[in-house]
Amino acid sequence: MSTIMTKNNQQSPSESVSHQHASDQLTKIRSALLALRDAVILLNQDDNVEWWNQSAQDLLSLQVGDAGKSIFDFIRVPEFRQYYQATTTALSEGVHIESWQDPKRYLKCELTPFGDQKLLIIYDVTRLQHLEEMRRDFVANVSHELRTPLTVMMGYLENFSDQPDMPPHWRRGFELMSQQTARMNRIVNDLLLLSRIEIEETHELNYIDMTKLLTHVYDDAQAYNQAYGHIIHLQIDTYDGLYGSEMYLNSALSNLVINAIKYTPKGGNITISWTKTSEGCRFAVEDNGIGIAAEHIARLTERFYRIDKGRSRATGGTGLGLAIVKHVLYQHEASLQIESVEGVGSTFSVVFPAAYVRTASTG
Repeated sequence: MSTIMTKNNQQSPSESVSHQHASDQLTKIRSALLALRDAVILLNQDDNVEWWNQSAQDLLSLQVGDAGKSIFDFIRVPEFRQYYQATTTALSEGVHIESWQDPKRYLKCELTPFGDQKLLIIYDVTRLQHLEEMRRDFVANVSHELRTPLTVMMGYLENFSDQPDMPPHWRRGFELMSQQTARMNRIVNDLLLLSRIEIEETHELNYIDMTKLLTHVYDDAQAYNQAYGHIIHLQIDTYDGLYGSEMYLNSALSNLVINAIKYTPKGGNITISWTKTSEGCRFAVEDNGIGIAAEHIARLTERFYRIDKGRSRATGGTGLGLAIVKHVLYQHEASLQIESVEGVGSTFSVVFPAAYVRTASTG
């Protein structure tokens, strides 16, 4: 019997080789993780630290006895805790935070769940952050410097265009110059607005009467709609308001409505709605316009991205409108959802989280 048991417990040569190969691969992976410049931390189901590499040890000042302690003992940043407790979908986006040890150092944290555990990777994005700040400053400064000469040019062109004895071929040239200068002025104004939104990380937040705000958006839309002849409906199903920046929200929501007007063939139907949802409140603009192909939807909020460049310019678009919308919504922790079918129409929805929703009585 003992001979039989000994034989059963012995590994065959192929099994032994396979086991050794797996062990070697695991050692290589472990060595690679240890050598990474980015901090890598393995967390268990109770959010406690189980394993870390050298970069994580240097960043968080981890010691051998720290195994089993909560990750929140080492990263005491509210934004990180909020991100950590978010849904799986939000985890994939990561979160940018300032280093709690050095305010001039910027980090990006990314969590990857697998089973009951999580892998936390922390990247040092200080250089990228500084480059982004330089880009913002450059755009803001250039836009500001262009504003004055453009204003002067527009003034002179307007005066010259009003001359009654101007030859027809000259008049056409002045009209084209006036149109292009006005377009440049719109781009500069949008760039300045976008820069202002990006630079102001926090805005003064106040109670917003959404019924009043949306009525204002609707009235502006009707004035803009005179050349299009659409039927525009306003449906307000809740009197709940928001806690936010009224000026920026007015700009963002108006932008979505104006886009629906511009990209819907004349005589179309557009519905603006404000409803309560399980997540908070939802603003939506629905149209029966030309629609958007699926491959374009993910890029719509990029600066200067246009589906049809000729049509966008013809309608007076700068290519910055949805980028502005995206940044305003980000400041309010709201999400933009786009549903569209070519030839059928589009629905642009904004979901505001419950934390920003206020009833009229508590506003």
